[in-house]
Amino acid sequence: MLENNEAKTAPLSEQALLRLRNDILKSALTPGLQLKLDILKAHYGFSSSPLREALNRLVAEGLVVMEDRRGFFVAPISITDINEITRLRCLLEPEALSDSILNGDDAWEANIIAAHYRLERLESRLTGSSPYISDIEWATLHQEFHDALIAACKFEKLLQMSTTLFYQAQRYWHTWANAHPNPINRGSNHDKLRDAVLDRDAVRASEILINHISQTTNIVVKHLKQI
Repeated sequence: MLENNEAKTAPLSEQALLRLRNDILKSALTPGLQLKLDILKAHYGFSSSPLREALNRLVAEGLVVMEDRRGFFVAPISITDINEITRLRCLLEPEALSDSILNGDDAWEANIIAAHYRLERLESRLTGSSPYISDIEWATLHQEFHDALIAACKFEKLLQMSTTLFYQAQRYWHTWANAHPNPINRGSNHDKLRDAVLDRDAVRASEILINHISQTTNIVVKHLKQI
């Protein structure tokens, strides 16, 4: 994810992608919403070309769908979809994590420690009643921590698929968080996950990761069944 100063100097299509993706992930652009170019141009200030490129990339990420003769829409959400995303994450992310543990060096370990520290310090300062995921900075640091864990994986396609699935899951977390002021997600498995990875225990780290992913999905599914 680009930092703010990097985003401002990125190509227009990349800037449009970042802003659209962020608004989809936090449900500012709601599931099923038609993404009309004239409205997007007026709201975001980009021309048609970078917006079309961004929308096509979001289609590839599974966050937007394109319907013949109707245009682009924010991808719908469903229990079936989040369960499929979760199943794929539980298959692919432990593979990426295990390969990262196998290949990671001292710099990789240091980056994990730093990413976890930044996330932990922010959590200690968040004293409001909203879930962590509602905080934009937390969401960014959370992704950076998970990215750091698998950064040493040598399989580029596996990393790309893991990132895409992470984005798709993140949208569901925001859907839940927007409807629930009770911060029941406090006290995650991040400490245990960090320790297992730094111990180079791929089996234990994978088990913790799968449990971490599954617990979050169970919370989301419970919410979806109520709406």
